[in-house]
Amino acid sequence: MSELSAHPAVAAVQQHAGNWNAQDRTAWLALFDDSVTFEDPVGKAPKVGRAAAEGSWDNSFTEGRVWTLHPQRIIPGGTHEAAVEMLNKGTLHGELVELRGIEIYKVNDAGKIISVRAFFEQPTDFELNPFFIPEG
Repeated sequence: MSELSAHPAVAAVQQHAGNWNAQDRTAWLALFDDSVTFEDPVGKAPKVGRAAAEGSWDNSFTEGRVWTLHPQRIIPGGTHEAAVEMLNKGTLHGELVELRGIEIYKVNDAGKIISVRAFFEQPTDFELNPFFIPEG
């Protein structure tokens, strides 16, 4: 991974992708505040707290499913937020798939992630884990 940004939200996104891609669950979970809110995707009821972070990890790395994260562009906003053009690459039961989206991250003064909002179109050529499918 390249040198971490001085902007706390940009650095958090960089660490998020790096720890995720290294499949370091402990380091990845340490990036999140205990009160984090996940809207992943926006349109699904928000998931809150450590259980939300654990659920995001555990529902992404299930049998036959592995995802890697590739931030294409990270745009800082203010002192505590960043918008990310994210490319998610997955291997789903041997098939390579891609999912593109926009993700908004907010961190607290300690640099811990307190909010994740993920915007992406639901794929039509493969099925996501129900944890990541909006209601309705």
